[in-house]
Amino acid sequence: MPTNSNQNASNNNEIDLITLFTKLGEFIKKAFLGLINIIGSVLVFLLRKWYYFAVAVLLTIVSAYILNKISEPFFHSELVIRSNVTHNQPIMSSVNKLGEYADAGNYSALASQLNLSLEEAGAIKELKTYWYYDIGGDGIFDGIDKEERFLSDTSVVTIDSVFVVDAAIYDPGILEKLEKSLVHYLEANPYLEALNNQRLSNLKAQLIQTEYEIAKLDSLQRREYYTDTDQLRQKEGQVVFTSEKTVRIYHNDMFRLLKWKQDYERDLNIYSDVVTIVEGFTIPVKPDNGTTKYAKKLIWYYLGLALLLSLIVTFRKKIWVS
Repeated sequence: MPTNSNQNASNNNEIDLITLFTKLGEFIKKAFLGLINIIGSVLVFLLRKWYYFAVAVLLTIVSAYILNKISEPFFHSELVIRSNVTHNQPIMSSVNKLGEYADAGNYSALASQLNLSLEEAGAIKELKTYWYYDIGGDGIFDGIDKEERFLSDTSVVTIDSVFVVDAAIYDPGILEKLEKSLVHYLEANPYLEALNNQRLSNLKAQLIQTEYEIAKLDSLQRREYYTDTDQLRQKEGQVVFTSEKTVRIYHNDMFRLLKWKQDYERDLNIYSDVVTIVEGFTIPVKPDNGTTKYAKKLIWYYLGLALLLSLIVTFRKKIWVS
């Protein structure tokens, strides 16, 4: 009897599992067919209301063309700067203050800060700085954080040695002068200038000390190398029993000191200013506000409006009743 009851329980479990999988398969089938029906209905609806979307595309082209004609063309160019005296943030903040003058249309203040004429300052539409970011901390720049998404993301490293200045200008001819004016503006900052003077003084002192250590280490190495250890075992004709002298290798110490010396010389000769231009402004090829760019922005608004109008017209009777 117990054997029969166990077999019956096992058969019941198998039947329950088969039923469960059968119902699950039917549910997935119905869900899939329902999704196909919804997609088909949407496509049919869109095809029936094609004229709404055709008008939306036509309005997009006309609007983009009109905006391109009535608006003054402007261009974008980027300047990559290396900060030599401090972290990026203080220098980026100084540049962003200039961008605030441009946003407010205060071209007289902008011209005064950058030593530009009022006409040249008026050709600057925007000035803004951006961080480079490194995903994974592998030391390779992965992009420019123009959306400012990674400033508070602890899993992404923002590069604190170089940054980008993005300039939107109406006249590309001022880019060369703007680049020089920005460098002069930063170098004229008393705080940054004082930091740089202290940095250069420290570098010179460190270079002198390193050169002294290299010379001393080189002299010590040569003295030990050319000294006959056998002569050190004799004293006034007597044999002195001593343990074998350990011969030291100074290559690692010498290479480390040479590396420091090269770094100090590089900073003094190449990075001696407050900032260094890593990559200057380039002349842009075409304006940033062309017809195509306007169309890419407008098309979604017009398509959304067309969809909304088509829904309202189709279901207007139900809307009014409700």
